[in-house]
Amino acid sequence: MLSYRSHDIQDIHPEFVTDSSIFVKLNFSIVFGGVCVTYLLLTYLSEAWIFTGEFYYRNLSTEISLYSIEGILETKERFWWVAYFVQILVILFKMLFAALCIFIGVVLSDIEIAFKDLFKSVVITESIFIVSQFVYLVNLYVNRAELTFETTTNYFPLSMLSYLGVENVDPWLHYPLQTLNLFEIAYILCISWLLSKQWKPDFIESINIVLPSYGIGLLIWMVLVVFLTLQIS
Repeated sequence: MLSYRSHDIQDIHPEFVTDSSIFVKLNFSIVFGGVCVTYLLLTYLSEAWIFTGEFYYRNLSTEISLYSIEGILETKERFWWVAYFVQILVILFKMLFAALCIFIGVVLSDIEIAFKDLFKSVVITESIFIVSQFVYLVNLYVNRAELTFETTTNYFPLSMLSYLGVENVDPWLHYPLQTLNLFEIAYILCISWLLSKQWKPDFIESINIVLPSYGIGLLIWMVLVVFLTLQIS
């Protein structure tokens, strides 16, 4: 199996090294911080404009007492920082898991690349999911008058779940079908392109490494979420 070294690529594609050096100069802390702050900002906007007190009263008033609803809202207001902290941990774990899966594929393909550079590619490509989250929140805001806890996943953009309809699918299948969306395809293409700028000039060969390694990792992630969903329910 072919092994690619930086000096080999420099001799054949000098412009390739230029693109890679620009990429490496990106400050990881700023990129990662920007991703986390953007996610937290979207969460704040969703709480302020979508999942408001009125939303809770409208959806829970027929199931529990008003006193209980007030208790839920009071707890949310008091421990708001916990949700933000947990979200950062989940984002970090998600990106580390994706980077690890792809790195395994890279190692098996006998390609030399530092894990930190691969992880930086994953963090940059996370911006695609930020766009999907923004579109999702716009959909929720537009339909907030008829929104319920059960139908929130129905508005995830360009997904199999939104195509089939949440009412036609068993609850444990909601997350897997929500995850199967066009943004995942864009993510694979984008990260393959970014990585091809670092290890090899062939974009197609990059996809052939990223697709199976990331795809298997995504499948494991979905199985884990489904298992936890079934256990909780």
